[in-house]
Amino acid sequence: MAVLLSTVAVGVAVQPTRPVSRQVDAKPDIAVLPEALYFTNATGESEAQSFSIRNVGDAPLTVDAVAIVGPDRASFERAFDGALTLGPGDRQNVTVTFDAATARPQFATLHVLSNDPDEPQRNVWLTNTQTVADVSPSRVLERKTLVNATLTDAEANTTQSLNISWPLTRDDVVAVDAVSFTPERTGSVTLSIATNVSRFGDVPAFALGDGTEPAGYVHVDHSIPNEQVSDVTFRIRVRKDRLAGNETGPEDVVLYRHEESGWVELPTQFVEAGATHYFFEARAPGLSDFTTGVKQAKFRITDALVTVTRISTQQGTEVLVRVRNDGGADGTYTVKLFLEETMVDRTELSIAPNGTRQATFERSFDEPGVYQVYVNERFVGNVTVESGDIVPTSGSTIGRTGTPTAETTANVSTGPPEASQATSGESVPGLGFGTTAVALLVVALSVAFSRRHR
Repeated sequence: MAVLLSTVAVGVAVQPTRPVSRQVDAKPDIAVLPEALYFTNATGESEAQSFSIRNVGDAPLTVDAVAIVGPDRASFERAFDGALTLGPGDRQNVTVTFDAATARPQFATLHVLSNDPDEPQRNVWLTNTQTVADVSPSRVLERKTLVNATLTDAEANTTQSLNISWPLTRDDVVAVDAVSFTPERTGSVTLSIATNVSRFGDVPAFALGDGTEPAGYVHVDHSIPNEQVSDVTFRIRVRKDRLAGNETGPEDVVLYRHEESGWVELPTQFVEAGATHYFFEARAPGLSDFTTGVKQAKFRITDALVTVTRISTQQGTEVLVRVRNDGGADGTYTVKLFLEETMVDRTELSIAPNGTRQATFERSFDEPGVYQVYVNERFVGNVTVESGDIVPTSGSTIGRTGTPTAETTANVSTGPPEASQATSGESVPGLGFGTTAVALLVVALSVAFSRRHR
């Protein structure tokens, strides 16, 4: 009997596939309102106003700092204890108090610094006037960093102060943090401030005779004519490593302005040192093209002399070298003495700007011969050394350009050459000739006097 076996297929249910959505990274998004706080101008009275910080993103927002900057910052106080974290949708109010010591227009900028990846800094304008400042975030273009600023209803004869620092310029070699000026007329003013380590194409080359090196360039486009602006002040910063390794310090940094006569040095004051930058303030007669220059020491050997060029092995001689610093900064110059190609002595001279100092080397020789004397890479002369006693022969100035002048006779001078004086007890080139000339002159005058009175 045949048995019919039926096969039952067991089906596996297949779930329909769903489209995979791309996971978007959550991030915080800061909103700060209002963007300006206006206070009344009442001397001796305090007034408080508030602004809000909101997180309109979908990740926690950390507010690291709320800082007030600007020359009038002491008149404003913010109530903020430290770092603050806001969840998505959360909001925090911050109170700002204004306490005017004097009845005058005052301005400051409040920086809200957070971990917002797109806007790590938001600004709130603080004032007791109707002037409004709008400073755009800095932009890094192909050849420059650019910040645009607009002042609306700027009052005539009132100093306007704009803080234009942004986190994007934190590591720049040279940056402008603030600019202030006084307009002669009421109205709106626009500024476009660009910085770059290289000069802009239409800016003349920066080349000074004292060796000053440019650290960075600043170009300011402005809607207000220079004839209608005064009391221009820049607050700039220069990265510390720009000055490292060449004996320069913050006292050697100067802001220069380009004028018709060329690059003109401006009064520049070192303000403070930060973690990575030095900060300076400089005053200018107007808005234009600027260069931050770093003064350098610039040395040259003005004279070199072997005092005695023919000696015996029982005698010695001296090599006198005068070095001048034509640069604008203090510096140290190493003077090296060579016999033939071998360095036999060296000394270091610290020389002030426009100063001159002298180095003296004393040498004796054990073996007869003719020795070529060099100072650094400069040939001074030959020294002939013979056995036994001989009459010493005086030397001459390097290159045999003539007898020593009054400038070459000073032993040590830390100031300008005209202040140089010979130091007693030191060998001074040309002194024997001068003494002999004076003696002969005295004898001649005595003879003439005797003949006249016979």
